[in-house]
Amino acid sequence: LGAGAAGRVRAHAARAWAKFRGNWKGALMIPLIAAFVGWFTNWLAVKMIFYPVEFWGVPIQQYSAGTIHGCQVMQPMGCVGWQGIVPAKAPQMALRLVEMVTSSLVSVPQVFAKLSPEMIASLLQPEMPSMAADIGQDLLTSHLPQKLQSMSGGVVGHLGHRMADLGGGVLSELEVLQTDFLAGFTRELQRQPERVLDLNELVVKALADGPAAKTRLTELFQICGRAELGFLTNSGLWFGYLLGVLQMVLWMFWDNPWTLTVGGAVVGYLTNFMALKCIFEPVEPMQVGPFTIQGLFLKRQQQVSGEFSDYLTRNVLTSEALWNNMLFGSKSQEFLAVLQEYTRKFAENLSMERMGVLMEGYNVANLDALASRMMRQLPQHVHVLHNYVDSTLGLTAEMRDKMKLLSTVEFEQVLHPIFQEDELTLIVSGAILGAIAGAVQQYLTVAGGVSNDDDGEHRPLSEDGNEGSSDITTA
Repeated sequence: LGAGAAGRVRAHAARAWAKFRGNWKGALMIPLIAAFVGWFTNWLAVKMIFYPVEFWGVPIQQYSAGTIHGCQVMQPMGCVGWQGIVPAKAPQMALRLVEMVTSSLVSVPQVFAKLSPEMIASLLQPEMPSMAADIGQDLLTSHLPQKLQSMSGGVVGHLGHRMADLGGGVLSELEVLQTDFLAGFTRELQRQPERVLDLNELVVKALADGPAAKTRLTELFQICGRAELGFLTNSGLWFGYLLGVLQMVLWMFWDNPWTLTVGGAVVGYLTNFMALKCIFEPVEPMQVGPFTIQGLFLKRQQQVSGEFSDYLTRNVLTSEALWNNMLFGSKSQEFLAVLQEYTRKFAENLSMERMGVLMEGYNVANLDALASRMMRQLPQHVHVLHNYVDSTLGLTAEMRDKMKLLSTVEFEQVLHPIFQEDELTLIVSGAILGAIAGAVQQYLTVAGGVSNDDDGEHRPLSEDGNEGSSDITTA
């Protein structure tokens, strides 16, 4: 039995060697083509993560998974077409990202507390005459008859000149009142920042509301994950080559005509699968002999912390974006309510200070209308605050330092979501493309057949390992 088994092994080895010699060029092409298939499927998988930003294909149907802050979460694959995973699911990814930021990196009340009310007031106070003129213009045009509205600009200008003619003491007192009002209102905002600012909405809209915003999100992930994305692409070449060597050996010993097609599918599947696993696993460092093994992305926590924080504070969490959210976002009515409440309280306190009695019978509606007009004018004047707010909040340094201290499990969630969302889709896509490439390879390599003899005739082997005349049925 031992001798018979050894004879069969020798017979199969001889037959495999003969098959290799009969088509050695085609055989050597198997690992090379497998390397290309591995590289190409991984390269395409990376592209499919981010592109196209907008759906590309026949616009029959692309399924929506819902909306987040008015931004639709789409399924990447339509009936006939594709949209990049990140752009399609940008609202969902942006929300997960901002939840990580607010829970682990940034405290909104603490951040707002860094601002000096006096500095805010001193920067905005020079804007008050212009703002008052705009409010006066608004009041006149809303109350004057249509025929006289064209004269309102001159009226406001005349009042402005008259104000300038007032004594220095009166103007100084007005400036003090304006400064007190602005500083007090800033403190009111600092007491309840989450009432007037929706950071989740701000980030989701900045990273998911329209093509430009989605491009911003893809850039953030590409910057933070450029080393891992490069590894994902290039590793396909080496994983594909090694699997191709096994595929070549299998082809030599097994005559099934679908060997290369199936092998191509396996190469496409495994190269994507193994590369994704190498990026994020193991999460915690693991000692294997003299080597310490850890997911590639997790090793770069210190570097990525700086890149992530810098990009987010430069392009998303800016003073301009914060003010736009407060003035135009979903909580803008709350901002107006705070402004109206404070304006009434300021008027009451002023009457107590100047007259010694609480002002009674004042027109609340007029004060609320004044506050509404102030809010409408603010967008044209808050630009003077942006440099101060951006530099004082110091979000870049704060986020970077806290991000470096995250656990590896928490840090993994910075980049992993872009792969988790449709990881199976990427892997299966690699298998399908690999199968197609394998089928082409099957045709090019095997179509001409294998010749063991000079006359091209293939003679099957008998049970003892020698060529015989009896027929052998191959798989």
